[in-house]
Amino acid sequence: MKIEGLTADLYRIPPSIHWEDATHRVPALEFVVAQVHTDAGVVGTGFTYSVGVGGSAILSLLLDYCAGMLVGQDPLRIAQVWDLLHGQLHRCGTGGINTLALAAVDLALWDIAGKHYDTSVYRLLGGTRDSVPAYGSGINLHLDESALLSQVEGLLNRGFSTFKIKIGRDDPYEDLARIEAVQRLIGSKRHLIVDANQKWNFAEALPRAQLLRDHGLLFLEEPLHAEDISGHAGLRQLTGMAIAAGESLYTNHQFLEYLRADAVDIVQADICRVGGLTPFVQIAQLAHAFHRKVAPHFLAEISVTGLCGIPNGLILEWVLGGSLSEMGVLEEPLRLENGVAYPFDRPGHGIRFDFARLAPYRLDAEQLRKLDLRSAK
Repeated sequence: MKIEGLTADLYRIPPSIHWEDATHRVPALEFVVAQVHTDAGVVGTGFTYSVGVGGSAILSLLLDYCAGMLVGQDPLRIAQVWDLLHGQLHRCGTGGINTLALAAVDLALWDIAGKHYDTSVYRLLGGTRDSVPAYGSGINLHLDESALLSQVEGLLNRGFSTFKIKIGRDDPYEDLARIEAVQRLIGSKRHLIVDANQKWNFAEALPRAQLLRDHGLLFLEEPLHAEDISGHAGLRQLTGMAIAAGESLYTNHQFLEYLRADAVDIVQADICRVGGLTPFVQIAQLAHAFHRKVAPHFLAEISVTGLCGIPNGLILEWVLGGSLSEMGVLEEPLRLENGVAYPFDRPGHGIRFDFARLAPYRLDAEQLRKLDLRSAK
């Protein structure tokens, strides 16, 4: 079996609810959906995304460069193809747009492999479990306390037992009041995560973390800039809080530096940002060697596949308003029952886009240039 070509399109889709955290307002997500075609008639679907900026660059990289490199390659030699493309794309950076583009190809190749071997991708990855617990995640710093509690109550009624809220308000006691209010609502037997979205430097983060450390939080996510490895290590040591990071990292080398520095407890690799399932598994193996758990960022429909294929998966993030299922662009939504998610159990990764529903969101370069992008921070 050989690859004959690649096709792809860009779609700009708003979250189904308003999103705002400590550093960004998110008016829309951009998804690039790609299909890799083979001479055996097997077609693999892959995708990647941006948070509203850069989708057209990813699309151009795929169509103008990756498509030609792929022709004639064996789609079942996934690691070989990944290394080939990475070796070329690495010339324009160590991560970012190049790894985001590579993810769309990698996911399509895993989809082809699953279809070829007539099994689900999570089983090909290792099949360590058939389901994974999920937490309800809100991008909700803009909400007042009443609206925040209403949102969490909605997640509670859906069966979640772990929740995440955004922090990073100017007054640390406002953050604390919101945390305490949510904890009163969910009770002592459920868990709360907080996410600062790289809001602070070390001097700002330390007293804030010390204020929160006795509140039984499951972990504190991205308190510092992603580049500040030593700061994360120091914060972890001085507060004793579990620190989560990784959504803003793009290479296995960056994750290794965090692990070597003892700077992270929960590894949050984003499957698209790191370049697909192939490097995600490598990062999970690195984390496993350091006795760390993995809780991938975002993209529940493909993250559940990764989590169910590795031995050290912790929990799935279900971002309220941002899943492909909630956006209504899949033929079949992800199965999520009482806070437990189940991978698609059919050949391939199982994610089937409804292209008729996607069509209204399709974006070309001329339309993109007319957009007013000033609504994001």
